[in-house]
Amino acid sequence: MAMALLASSAWASGFGLYEASSPAYAMGGAVVGRAFDASANFYNPATLTDLTNITVTVGAMTEHPRGRIKVNGNVSEPMNPGVFLLPHFHLAVPLPWDFAFGLGVMPEYGLGSAYNDTWSLNYNSTETTVQSFTVNPNLSWKIGDFSIGGGLRFTYFDFEQYAFPFAGAPGMTPNHGRVNSRLKGDNGMKDLGYQVGAKYDILDNLAVGIVYKSKTVIHVDGKSEVSPQDMADAVNVVTARKVNGPAETELELPQSITGGFNWDIVDTVHLGGTVGWTQWSSIGDLDFNLNGTHKTIKLRWNDTWRVGVAPSWDFAEDWTAIMSYVYENDCCGDQESTMLPAADRHMLSWGLVWRCWRGLEIGLTYGMILMDGKETQVRETVSDRLDRYQAYRGISHAAGLTLTYRF
Repeated sequence: MAMALLASSAWASGFGLYEASSPAYAMGGAVVGRAFDASANFYNPATLTDLTNITVTVGAMTEHPRGRIKVNGNVSEPMNPGVFLLPHFHLAVPLPWDFAFGLGVMPEYGLGSAYNDTWSLNYNSTETTVQSFTVNPNLSWKIGDFSIGGGLRFTYFDFEQYAFPFAGAPGMTPNHGRVNSRLKGDNGMKDLGYQVGAKYDILDNLAVGIVYKSKTVIHVDGKSEVSPQDMADAVNVVTARKVNGPAETELELPQSITGGFNWDIVDTVHLGGTVGWTQWSSIGDLDFNLNGTHKTIKLRWNDTWRVGVAPSWDFAEDWTAIMSYVYENDCCGDQESTMLPAADRHMLSWGLVWRCWRGLEIGLTYGMILMDGKETQVRETVSDRLDRYQAYRGISHAAGLTLTYRF
């Protein structure tokens, strides 16, 4: 199991993660109109004014993505990058004059894909990992039935990719033309974004909200390490010397807009809804400068839409049952990369919240992400060979535990 604050995941749209608390995840993120816990820092800072007590929310989610791969219509080996831990911490503090302060620390971006070193597309990638965490202070203010809020997002971003590309001369055998490529880099947490949100109580039992998250331009610095598989291969020894050394790139993490509502249909039955847009097309291609040469990962992603609905039921005085369904369309477009399988995503989640003792709440969540795989193409640059690549039977299991205490 991969366990670190620098969390990674897979099967989300692009690098996006939504696991800021277990109950909010069980709601499919349909908490933009009302704060359910201090994870309002992530979902909509304007709703921090809903929390009338000092509130601490802490916990973790796990993700276990799995799937199988078809290459040129034939079944290849499974993809199983392992189990990832996604921790979260949030604080909300009411202030005088209807202000509220919040602080969130959580993974906002992450990705993990892993294949066998000997699989037929190992020239493109064998493992890709994006790890990140965001520190997010916020301030909100309530004016009558209207609230506004916003804050800064300090993001740490780490990227690693491993591959066995062909780097020899045309006509060389694959065994003498392969190199072992390792590309690593991070941004040193020096890049900054922001978010702003608003919330309006239409009725006592109906609220709507909207939140905008800015783009964040990430400057990744690291190193490239290339070594020949066959140490007697003089061509690849020269190749390794050329690209070993510093590596750097710049990517634009996307802006997004999310809106939603929360409606208390009756005292014990509730409904949340959400719709969101993310500009994944802003990333384009990842072009790494490698000691004077270049490596380009052709992503060419599309913008995505995310739509979800979440009913919940207070079936006992201290218990709430939650379920949700979320649909998110594929972002991968015309990518020539195996770092993220192209697929639409259907997300089903269930959760329980137990208000067990005074201000203490325990939230438990289980969810699954089902993938509708789409075929894309990748190119072997030396031979100019095109291979067809498709993920199928893709599923990711998610589970989480969150503790919230209201002082």
